Amino acid sequence: MKNRFTLFLFLIFVLGFSVNSLAQSEDDLVEICAMVAGDATLLKDFTIRLDAGNPPPTQRFSIILKKGIKYRFSVCNSNDFEGKVVLQLLDNNRLQATTYVVATGKDYPSIDYSCTKTGAYHLFYTFRDGKPGLAVGLLSLVDTM
Repeated sequence: MKNRFTLFLFLIFVLGFSVNSLAQSEDDLVEICAMVAGDATLLKDFTIRLDAGNPPPTQRFSIILKKGIKYRFSVCNSNDFEGKVVLQLLDNNRLQATTYVVATGKDYPSIDYSCTKTGAYHLFYTFRDGKPGLAVGLLSLVDTM
């Protein structure tokens, strides 16, 4: 009986370790997304974790951007969830840039934005079709040399 209990505990430990090792952590996503951003200086990362919903839930972040600076916004999805993240950059409720163009159905892993006005901007993150998801968004400074 003691051997069965020991075997049972061993199997639980092995199965638990293998499941956890396959999952992508938020730190892993930040590293992957930094590679997507390419030759840019990381300024800030954002973790987006949303449940399913209709209408799709939104996670919002406010940032300050400076005129004359070129920024790169990158997004990376976790493989552990079916949701595909969409980023929208807004200024005074006007869409300035997005990672998903509805008309073409095209997704972009990153977008560059040359700021024309210093001020507050808002990042809106959602997952397409209201599916649950985990993603990371990066704000980077593009080296213009």
